[in-house]
Amino acid sequence: MIRTTGWGIIGCGDVADRKAGAAFNAIPGSRLVAVMRRNGDAARAFAERHGATHWGTDAAAVIDHPDVTAVYVATPPAHHLEYALAVAAAGKPCLVEKPAGRSLAEFVRMRDAFRSAGVPLYVSYYRRHLPRFRKVKEIIDSGVLGRLVSVDYRMSKPPRSEGWSSDVSMSGGGPFYDLAGHMLDLFDDWFGPLQLTGASATNAIPRDPFEHAVALSFRGADGVIGNALWDFAASEAGDSLIIDGVRGRISMQGTAVDKPVQVAFARAAQTRLAGSRVQRWLNKQRDKLGLAGAESYRFPRVERPHQPMLAALVDALGQGVAADNADAALRTATLVDQALTPYYGGRADAFWEHPERWQSLQADASRRNQQPLPEAYQLTQADVEMFEQDGYAGPFRCDGHWQQLLVPVKKGRNYHLEEADLFELCTHPSIVRRIAQLMGRSRLSLFKSRYVVKLPETEETEVPWHQDVGNRNGGFTRDGKAVPTLSVFLAIDEMDLGNGGLEVIPGSHRTLIGNYNKQIRSELIETGALSDAELARAKPVVLKPGEFIIFHSWLLHGSAPNQSERRRAALNIRFAPRGLECEDEFVYIPLRTGDVPPSDRVFDNEVWHGRGNDADLPALAEAG
Repeated sequence: MIRTTGWGIIGCGDVADRKAGAAFNAIPGSRLVAVMRRNGDAARAFAERHGATHWGTDAAAVIDHPDVTAVYVATPPAHHLEYALAVAAAGKPCLVEKPAGRSLAEFVRMRDAFRSAGVPLYVSYYRRHLPRFRKVKEIIDSGVLGRLVSVDYRMSKPPRSEGWSSDVSMSGGGPFYDLAGHMLDLFDDWFGPLQLTGASATNAIPRDPFEHAVALSFRGADGVIGNALWDFAASEAGDSLIIDGVRGRISMQGTAVDKPVQVAFARAAQTRLAGSRVQRWLNKQRDKLGLAGAESYRFPRVERPHQPMLAALVDALGQGVAADNADAALRTATLVDQALTPYYGGRADAFWEHPERWQSLQADASRRNQQPLPEAYQLTQADVEMFEQDGYAGPFRCDGHWQQLLVPVKKGRNYHLEEADLFELCTHPSIVRRIAQLMGRSRLSLFKSRYVVKLPETEETEVPWHQDVGNRNGGFTRDGKAVPTLSVFLAIDEMDLGNGGLEVIPGSHRTLIGNYNKQIRSELIETGALSDAELARAKPVVLKPGEFIIFHSWLLHGSAPNQSERRRAALNIRFAPRGLECEDEFVYIPLRTGDVPPSDRVFDNEVWHGRGNDADLPALAEAG
C-alpha cells in the first residue's frame, strides 16, 4: 500500500521557497502540511503561497503535528542538529538542508540518532537526481570514455558577504563549506568513494575570517585522480569541469542545473579502432546515449531543482523503504572537514568560538602583534609625555609596505576590509604595538581606515577645524559618553603646510568644544567656539613619506587647501579599546598584542582609567 507523505518544514526561508516550496504538492503521494519560521508573518505567507494548512513559529508544533510524517529542516546549519535530533526522537524521517550541521561531528550525531531510531535521514544533495547529472553518470558508466584518467574542476565567484552565511558560528564555515558538497557529492556518485590526497585553504578578504579559496586533490575508486579549486574571492565568476578518459572527454559547467554537456572523442582512438568489434560496441553505446553525429546534450529549464529528489524520497517513503543517502553524505562531509581542519585549527569541537586558532588574516594580525615587543617600537618616556600633554606623539616610521598601496584618486574609506595589503599595513606591529602602549591595552579593535588625498592646486580641499568624536567616529556608550579613540595619520607623500598638510592644536584633546558631533561641519570658528588664542597655538605636522603620528581622536585638527603642484596623500587609521565597540555601521576587527610595557597614566578621561587593566572595559561597555 502506497502511503502519502505529509511534509512539515522548519525554516521556510529563501532556499525552501525557491527550490522546493511548490514541489511538495506537485508530487503524487506528497502534500505540504505545516511550516515554521521565526517570523510568523513570513511563515503564513509561505504557507499561503505553497498550500500548507498550518503555519507558526514553533518548531515542535510542526514536528509533533499528527499529519506530518516527514520533516524538512531548512534552517541555517547552526540549528540543524537541534531540530534533526528532535525529529529523530519523534521517530519521523528527515530531510536536512546541506551542509548538514556546522561540522562533521554534528552530522555524525544526527546520523547516529536516526540509525538508533530506525528512520531514514536524507541530506539535500539534489543534483544527482537531475537529468543533466544523471546523463553524465550514464556516459561514464557506459564505458565510452574508456578508463577515466583525470578530473579538473574550478569554481570562482567574486566575494560576497551578507547575512548569516558570513557568520561561522551560524554557517560552520565559509562559501566552500556551504557549496563544495554539491560537486563532491556528484563525484562520489560518478567515481565512487573519494580519497583525499591533499588540500589547502586560504583567507583573502580581511572582513571575513573564513576560508575564501580551497584547493584539494583526490583519487576515485577506480584510480581516477582529480584536482578541484573553489575560489570565492575571484575577480570573475567561472564554473568549469573536465572529465578525461583515454577515449573521450566530458566538458561542462560544473554545477549549473540545465546547461549543455559536451562530449568529444579522441581521433587517434577512432582511427585505430575503425571497423573493430570494440568500435562497433562504441558506436552502439553512442547511439544509445544519443551521441551518434552529436557532441552536445541539452536539457530543459529546471523550475524546481528539489522536485526530482523529493519525488524519489516520497516514492521510497510511500513504499516503506528505509534506505537514505546519509552514508554518502557522510563521505562528503568527511572530505570537507578534512580539507578545512588545518585552516580552522581543528573542527572536532566548537571551533567557531576560537577564531584565534584560524589561519585568517585577522588571526595572523594578532599573532604578529603578540611577538616580543621590538625595542624600536617601544615608546620612550618622552613619547608618552608628549602624547599626554599635547594629544599626539611622533613622528614614527612605518615598517609596513606602504609604498605598495593602491592609492585612490581622491578618497576611499575602509578599504582595509577588502584589501589584504592595506589590512596588513593597518595591523603592522610598527603601528599596533605603539597604539597599544598609548592606549594602555593589550586588546584593541581596528574599526576604520580612510585615504585622504589632496590633488595639486585644489582649492576645495580645505578641512575645517574639528574633533573626531561621536557618530561615525567611535560612537557613544549607553549613558551618552563619547568613546575616545586613537588615530594614525600616515603620510604617503611628503606632507607640510605647502601642500595642505595637517595642523593640530596641542593639548586640545582634553575638552570637547562646540557642536562636536557635526565634526568638520561644526563651524567652530564661525560660532566662536574656537578662539583666536587657541588658533594661535596651532602647529603644523611635517611628515616624510612613510612617517606617521598617533593622535587622540579629540585633538583639534584641520588642514588648508593644497595650492601647490604636489599631491598630498595620507592614510588615516582608527582604533578603539576592546569592550567599547559602540557603532553598528563599523566592522570592529579585534586585535591582541603582547604584554603592554608598564608606564604612567596616559589618559585623563574616566573611560580609560587604570593603566593596563583590560578587565574593566566589558563592564564599562555594559554599564554604559
